[in-house]
Amino acid sequence: MKKIDKLLNNIDEDKYLDNEKSLSENEKEKILNMTMDKIKNSSNQSKNKGKVVSLKKAIAIILASVLMISTLSFASDYFSFDAQLANLLNINGENEHLINGSGENINKSVESKGLRITATQVISDKNSLYIILKLKTKDEFSHSLKTFNDFNFEVKSNGDYRPSSSATFESIKSEDDDPHTSTLLITMEQEDINNSNIRLIFKDFGYYPYNKSKGEYEDFVSLIKGNWTLNFKLNCKDTSKTYVINKSYKVNNRTVRVKTVTLSPLSVKIKSNGKYNHFISKVTMKDSTVYSGDDFFISNTSSYSTIGMDLFGRSESYASFSKILNPKDIKSITINDEIEVMMP
Repeated sequence: MKKIDKLLNNIDEDKYLDNEKSLSENEKEKILNMTMDKIKNSSNQSKNKGKVVSLKKAIAIILASVLMISTLSFASDYFSFDAQLANLLNINGENEHLINGSGENINKSVESKGLRITATQVISDKNSLYIILKLKTKDEFSHSLKTFNDFNFEVKSNGDYRPSSSATFESIKSEDDDPHTSTLLITMEQEDINNSNIRLIFKDFGYYPYNKSKGEYEDFVSLIKGNWTLNFKLNCKDTSKTYVINKSYKVNNRTVRVKTVTLSPLSVKIKSNGKYNHFISKVTMKDSTVYSGDDFFISNTSSYSTIGMDLFGRSESYASFSKILNPKDIKSITINDEIEVMMP
């Protein structure tokens, strides 16, 4: 934020007035509040000094802001995480810099039959994605975990939309005390869909009643029947980095060669050779803190496969973190509690 303040306080009006740049609706939304605050503050300071801020100066401030957010590093200064997403991933002032540019305000809504669905915010990297959606109804329903009977996540590819089988959604505790409001979290794994057009399709709003005596959920009960479709473009910075390991390990008389580890503050993916089904069992930090089990949103096992004459096999495993981690603080990644891959 200091970078922006410094630049806004040292504006060459004529320089910026000679520039033109088209601005998307999303970019307008990102800069509007901060830009107007800056103009207001500049005006108040000038009045205190017995001067009046010129219209030219005000326009220059706006144009300077537009030019600055054309890069993701500056755009991140205009972005603040939704409280719900921040609490979910334990984002705070000390670690937010790790994912600057990885998040985006969406604020796209669809409303029908008294139900409004708003995709508020997304955060993603090359291998993981989290989307927060707010659901608001005109009528109050007593069931807190309201959801949908069916859901499709589609990505536009080669002019057509294709469904994604790795996207899932779940109801999460809402930060809003409004009984008409509930929250959904959409997660996705192992798909690089940045800069793609996304389509979310929901069908029939309601809940799954829980039968305490049987200890299980019963069939879906519809509160509002219908279909809702949301469209938006994903445009987040990929903060992941791939490390070449190329090291062999012996496991029960088998050789497993770990090829690469791809890390970001949100996820880890390991590629290897060898007929060995594996999953990421734990992440060990340099300060000896260990993350495993419930510390992962997803821990995926990928079976090995043979391609052509490659009888050695190839496999990969993936985990998304339930809180953001600093990749520089990760000491090792452990596979199946058998192989500890030390990070460079």
